[in-house]
Amino acid sequence: MTAVTEPLGILMLEGKMADVPGCMVNEQTWPYPVRRMVVPGAKTPRTAEDARALLPLYVEAARELEQRGVRVITANCGLMALVQQEVAAAVRTPVVLSSLVAVPAVARMIAPGTRIGVLTFFPDAVGEHNFTSCGWSSADFPVSVAGVGEYESWRRFLATKEADAELHAELREDLRRVIHEFLAREPDIGALVSECTMLPAVLDELRPDLPVPVFDILTVLDWTVSGFGRQRSDGKVTAGV
Repeated sequence: MTAVTEPLGILMLEGKMADVPGCMVNEQTWPYPVRRMVVPGAKTPRTAEDARALLPLYVEAARELEQRGVRVITANCGLMALVQQEVAAAVRTPVVLSSLVAVPAVARMIAPGTRIGVLTFFPDAVGEHNFTSCGWSSADFPVSVAGVGEYESWRRFLATKEADAELHAELREDLRRVIHEFLAREPDIGALVSECTMLPAVLDELRPDLPVPVFDILTVLDWTVSGFGRQRSDGKVTAGV
């Protein structure tokens, strides 16, 4: 099998993106090479209608990434979950535009009667349309949603796409607060799924102290990429990535 130089292709919005570890622009985020492609004309969507209007642009860009040989295609905005099925149908390459596609698998890992907590930026922006676009509904898998958008630290990060050491610490502690309050409010949560692609900037620092697993776009992509070749402890890959 021919080795693939860049197993993951990322469809990028136009404009400045957060170049910090844990976010998609930063090279330290990935344990494997990635190919980024800015989608011409793709401004940051603010509404569901904005995201759906980008569908033709994303289909064209996904097809180009596929032609360039990537094994998995993703995007750097969680709201693009709204076009997950259409983009996936346009190519033969696996498409993961949102970590929400993993909710059915995660739900089957946890005990019956427990629910999944969805972490996001603005909770009002994540609802049934996002879920059904990823192939499931809250009737299938009970979920609750909580967000960081009320915190000034996260609003500043969203606006500037920058985080010095001081802001990074604020982001981490504010997300910690959101998660602990969420789990106290919803004690039947058995796992968390981070829908927002910015939260992984600090999630790894919180995971060791949390009582439930947290899945995000990075862990879901790592799993998907591993389907084409799993990295061993010696750094070698078992197949063709």
